[in-house]
Amino acid sequence: MDATTHRHKAAMRTAHLAGRRALRSDPDRKRALDDGIAAATLACIDAFGARGTNIAAYSPLSSEPAPVDIPARLADVARAVFLPISLPDGVLAWAQAGSDNSPGALGIAEPRGPRFTSAVLRSCGLVVAPALAVDRQGMRLGKGAGYYDRALTGLDAPVAAVVYDWEVVDAVPHNAFDQAVDAVITPQGFFRI
Repeated sequence: MDATTHRHKAAMRTAHLAGRRALRSDPDRKRALDDGIAAATLACIDAFGARGTNIAAYSPLSSEPAPVDIPARLADVARAVFLPISLPDGVLAWAQAGSDNSPGALGIAEPRGPRFTSAVLRSCGLVVAPALAVDRQGMRLGKGAGYYDRALTGLDAPVAAVVYDWEVVDAVPHNAFDQAVDAVITPQGFFRI
């Protein structure tokens, strides 16, 4: 990655993380926004015809968009919900969501049970991915370790990035390694790219 792109990504991450920290000080507003995200995620699943299929999602941290119980909400409409497990070297493994979760390497709730490589995402009708920002061309800004970009490389399944409405931006700095998404989910709804 060139130095200019790296600096622009770092500045954008800093700004969006500060905005999310500020939102945590208003738990009622965050809860309302996160409930909107849950409803929009279900609408996105229906729009992509993914109800009754495998769905990949994430267990949100308190600062991330989506209610903490989003995996359970998705399990009501999916065949199975797969959640990421952070491995060394920026690699994700996946396991089926269940009630037996424990904090993983990055402090994120991770499921126990059989682990799969990111190839399991090919079985999904939709991959719901976290992001710090996304632009209208589908370029998403993650936290910088490249976990999702590696997992999404060469994937045929549709991918929807989840952000708050103000995190949909004009342009996300990116390079050839970054993977675009097919849709964006916000508290106000979702849109296809």
